[in-house]
Amino acid sequence: MVRRAPVLPMKSARGKRDCRRWLKYQHVKLSRLNDTPEKVAGGLAVGVILGILPTFGLGVIIAVFIAGPLKVNKAAAIIGTFVMNPWTSPFFWGLSYLAGSLALGYSLPETIAVIKMLKTHGDLWENILAQRLLLPYVIGNAIVMASAAACFYVGGLYGVKAYRAAKKKRLIKKRAHNRMQA
Repeated sequence: MVRRAPVLPMKSARGKRDCRRWLKYQHVKLSRLNDTPEKVAGGLAVGVILGILPTFGLGVIIAVFIAGPLKVNKAAAIIGTFVMNPWTSPFFWGLSYLAGSLALGYSLPETIAVIKMLKTHGDLWENILAQRLLLPYVIGNAIVMASAAACFYVGGLYGVKAYRAAKKKRLIKKRAHNRMQA
């Protein structure tokens, strides 16, 4: 019989401790997926792409349908979509606009002034559609998506491999200890 570590449920999304606990819980869930580390990391990267891409809440559904043909882990793809949430959306939107503006050669002070001008989500989308914000946002979003997907792929790949290697080492040590006891 294989004993598993207890799964840590998340009580609330408040506080530094709860955030660390939630991140550890997601790491454990990803590490325990019964798939190759490459497929788990690929699923995570696909999910991050769909999370950062403005799918307007459909990222999880799209991840389920895309993960199969791409032969990546569906559960990891779903977990990856949660990179974009109400707390991180403004960060990714601003970063996308900033990266796109710099890629198009706009000046940094002007770009930062435009980002500071945007106060609410409704104001953001009105400005994106009405002003010259759409092209920098789209180009920047592609840059941010590709960068984040690459980082999450590499991090997921090494994280899963490290977790499994440590688990294997603990199991070997436990078996050796049990043999000595017998």
